[in-house]
Amino acid sequence: MRKLVFALLFGLCIFSAACGDTDNLVDYLEQGFEQIAHDFGGIQLLREAQNHSESVVYWPQNGFLSEPNHLLDVYSTMLRGAKEPERYNLSSIITCNPGAKSDYFKFIPRYVGTVKLGENLNHTSPCFASNTVSLRQVSADSVILEHNVDSPADWSCSDTYFYATTQNYHITSLFFRRTHKITFEGLTDYQLKEIQRTGIQIFRVCDSLANIFPDIFKTLLLFAGGFSTNPDLPFIGSHPPFWMEAANIDFIKQATGYEWKKRANSTRINLDPKYIHSGDFIAITRFDGLDQLIEWGTGSHAGHSAVAFWIGDELHILESQAGWYWPQKNIQRTPYKQWLEWADNAGYQVTILPLKPEIRQKFNTTKAYEWFQRVEGVPYGFHNFLFGWIDTEDASYPPLLSAEIIAPVFSIMENYVPGVGDIFNEAINMRLGTKNLSIPELAEVIDQRNLTWAKVFAMPEQDSWKYSDGPDMVCSAFVVALWKAGGLFGDMEIQATEFTPRDAYSLTFIDPNPVLPQACKDNDPNAQFCQIMGKYKMEFPQLSTVDPYPHMNERCPSQPQNNYYRPPGC
Repeated sequence: MRKLVFALLFGLCIFSAACGDTDNLVDYLEQGFEQIAHDFGGIQLLREAQNHSESVVYWPQNGFLSEPNHLLDVYSTMLRGAKEPERYNLSSIITCNPGAKSDYFKFIPRYVGTVKLGENLNHTSPCFASNTVSLRQVSADSVILEHNVDSPADWSCSDTYFYATTQNYHITSLFFRRTHKITFEGLTDYQLKEIQRTGIQIFRVCDSLANIFPDIFKTLLLFAGGFSTNPDLPFIGSHPPFWMEAANIDFIKQATGYEWKKRANSTRINLDPKYIHSGDFIAITRFDGLDQLIEWGTGSHAGHSAVAFWIGDELHILESQAGWYWPQKNIQRTPYKQWLEWADNAGYQVTILPLKPEIRQKFNTTKAYEWFQRVEGVPYGFHNFLFGWIDTEDASYPPLLSAEIIAPVFSIMENYVPGVGDIFNEAINMRLGTKNLSIPELAEVIDQRNLTWAKVFAMPEQDSWKYSDGPDMVCSAFVVALWKAGGLFGDMEIQATEFTPRDAYSLTFIDPNPVLPQACKDNDPNAQFCQIMGKYKMEFPQLSTVDPYPHMNERCPSQPQNNYYRPPGC
């Protein structure tokens, strides 16, 4: 889980690159080019003319932050950003437009289009009403990308662009109406073949240049804290610190419109286990950034899921877990009383959502437990973390995100977070029926089959797939798979790995009007469900509203700007 969080935090702001031969560096300097700092630690040469600028980029041997001077490059970029005046009055966290202030995740580049050799790409942007991008090959190992901008909104505005394949990357900010020329020099045969085959993708960074680094720092607040399993350590202990909690509540309000409300009585309820039954759904939220990413992407009001289960005479909580703050990892069972202590230490909000009595009677605990024994200890489902959420080509992403950015980002990250690239690669290989292909090789197969990355991401995850570490299940997929093993879906064909927390508690398996134990009523006389811990009230729109049907949740849109509307039967 640490790897995943690191990837989510830094994957869109740390870039590595393929290295190029710098033998021609002196030649360029003699032609009037000036060597300047490159944001990703490379060597960038710049030559200004009256109506255009020209850049040549050589990639660093070992990538970003591989040499001490790269830190100075980062500092100089931050300093330039701080000195730039704020130029825009628009303010929206959920759209990819520059704002007058910093915001969460708005440093993300959003896909504009792809420019191919010999073709032009035209588009508009917040600063420049006219953008024309062209691409041409000039030698056996180099191409030139020309980006002409015109009709600026005002004299001081700029747009920041990220140009990428799965092997080469460059980011630059465009000021003033002119043609900006970028030479990709020293390309290998394989890198050049990718450009010849699919061109270069163009992404525009959502926010203004002045806000990019403040955006990153503001986003870091969502994740900065609560790193250990020790509840007694300040700030880095198992509890999310106050700034982390406040930032995540603010983020959800801005990103989705939902506002978490404080409870009048947040006293923990040590509910008697006799009121909890096998199969009951345990809805959980922790204000740690990761849960809020899940909630932002899916519309869920829970970021983690678990299930109650009686084993012999003792109640246990079963779950698929990989939290850095949690004492145990993988698919596991924890005695109820012990679980309550760990959950309290982790700063959880916890609500028990019981099954309907008739559903509880249908649940075959013997078969469910036999299935659990076969998967107990299997690692958390990192391979399908993204793909249970992504059901469509273009309607499963919040406005700041696009499918096209994912492959370049994972290609970049695999140089810095060992294992993250392998997780992504294995998931895509599984969808394509290939083995051990790298991201550039996967891109070649996708093009040969006339597919797109977006189509591949939207392919339904299959419960039968076995990854290198076994069958992969995130928390909600595990709960639904247990229900499936216990016969709640009958002979219906569903893929548990396609279920998010919202998908799980939306099923009509859940009792929408349970009889609450007296301890729950005393804690909150107006409660619909028994929330046993947490400072913030958990609410569940769409709870118990969807009857199960074959292949459910395999084609469902999920976007905050549409209030997470999902058509029947998707």
